[in-house]
Amino acid sequence: MSKSAPAPLVIPGMAKKGEAAPAVETLEPAPSSPPTPEPASPPVLPPSAKVRATIAVTVRLDEARYERLKSYGSKHRVTNQDILVAALDRFLSTS
Repeated sequence: MSKSAPAPLVIPGMAKKGEAAPAVETLEPAPSSPPTPEPASPPVLPPSAKVRATIAVTVRLDEARYERLKSYGSKHRVTNQDILVAALDRFLSTS
């Protein structure tokens, strides 16, 4: 059985360590002075879209509850977060 020559360890066209250079030079001349951007005004958000500070809370669920939560969320197109917040709000409003 004859052995073939080993594959080269150098890829043709690839720069060796320390010899790398940019592949493409800029074709357009650099502007003499950068344009001054106009100050951007902050976007106006409706009150419901403003970000409020939140605190992360972890909830441990058994597998059956988790599967029911996932199933409900996918059927009704709501997130786990929305479901749990609504349930907590309802619970706290009754106590």
